Amino acid sequence: MDSIAEHQFNEFYSRLEGIRGFYRRNPDMSVVYPPELDYIKYKNNPEELEERQQAKAARERALAESEDAANVVLPGDEQPQGQTYVSEDDLQKLETMFSGDERLGRYVDLNEQYELYLNLKCADKISYLEYLQTVDKLEQYPRKLKGQVQYGEYLSSLCKYFEGFFARAMPLFDLPKVLAEAKAEFDDSWTQNTVKGWETNPNGTDSGLVCKVCNKQFEKQTTYGAHMSSRKHQKAVERAKDAQPNENSVLQRAGKDRETAWSETVVRTYVQVLAARIRDTKSNIERRQALTEEERNKEIEEEDETEFVIEEEDKDEQIYNPLNLPLGWDGKPIPYWLYKLHGLGVKFECEICGNAVYRGRKAFEKHFQETRHATNMRRLGIPNTRQFHGIVSIEEAQQLWERVQKEKKQQVANTDTFEEYEDGEGNVFNKKTYFDLKRQGLI
Repeated sequence: MDSIAEHQFNEFYSRLEGIRGFYRRNPDMSVVYPPELDYIKYKNNPEELEERQQAKAARERALAESEDAANVVLPGDEQPQGQTYVSEDDLQKLETMFSGDERLGRYVDLNEQYELYLNLKCADKISYLEYLQTVDKLEQYPRKLKGQVQYGEYLSSLCKYFEGFFARAMPLFDLPKVLAEAKAEFDDSWTQNTVKGWETNPNGTDSGLVCKVCNKQFEKQTTYGAHMSSRKHQKAVERAKDAQPNENSVLQRAGKDRETAWSETVVRTYVQVLAARIRDTKSNIERRQALTEEERNKEIEEEDETEFVIEEEDKDEQIYNPLNLPLGWDGKPIPYWLYKLHGLGVKFECEICGNAVYRGRKAFEKHFQETRHATNMRRLGIPNTRQFHGIVSIEEAQQLWERVQKEKKQQVANTDTFEEYEDGEGNVFNKKTYFDLKRQGLI
């Protein structure tokens, strides 16, 4: 116990000496008193004591003179200025702000818009996942569909949902700035007839097979040709020649097309900004589809239990690690004996791996079999065999590889001297000598 007390006092005096030295080096710096000293000064101040006594006397007089003491607002009981309280209605709104599929703004919930999409004419019957992938591909819809009321309601529903999602999940996002940039780009594209899904060719006709007289669009050239040669189309052309053109209807149609094109551009802009959340939504749906019903219910229960649990973690807390020890699984330095046991104080550098540093002999030996080292060896044109383990220099590895290739060539050249042959008399010759004597007829 004496040694512990002595250690504590040594630590105290060492810190005290450091503080004194700091103020000796910085004599112009003002001393910041802790809040405790300010409170003691305030409590013992005679003027403050007198004010508190006067406030107490005023409270007693107000209680004595008032008939309804419960409704008296006494000095010191006023509501602090600037302080607000959350009512039960506000709490209810906070609880119902996000739907269950949105998970507090982590994902998007377009199920309602998906139902509207399925009710559109000429719309493909696709799954919800496929719909999330093609929600901004509005240029694929035919022009005759875009003039319908249902399509306008569908676009309006998409814009309304995305705007509400930005307000709920991303309240600090500068949405007006993004819309202003999109508006300027849209105006230029509309003037140049380059808006997606609304392009026109130099002759003034739509990019698709469209009959403006009958207000119809065709997908096949054969059907379009049959329509153009039909009697119904010819009669419509004659009626159009006899009738006077209505400029107001043309302008109204052009204005309506521009509004629809702008709504499509707004939807594309919103989807582009929320691309990451839509991608996370698709991944979450695919993951949940692979779960069983019991696993889904268990996951929902766990989320409900941990939804409002506040984890008090001090991220700014500095970990005391003077020896610069590696951190363990819990984010704290490992014990020093474990650090010495594994030899983590010894660092090994590998030039082949891009001057990567490995702590300890075990990690250094293990990295020769890892993908990073093997890939870099293949880039050098050297096989990652056992004889190259332990070599970390590129120059040494290349020299060893040249030596190995040279030895292989010598082995191939010396195969004639390694093989031995025996003649009928029992004399032993190497391969080259044996065949030379045999060609000469001496054997």
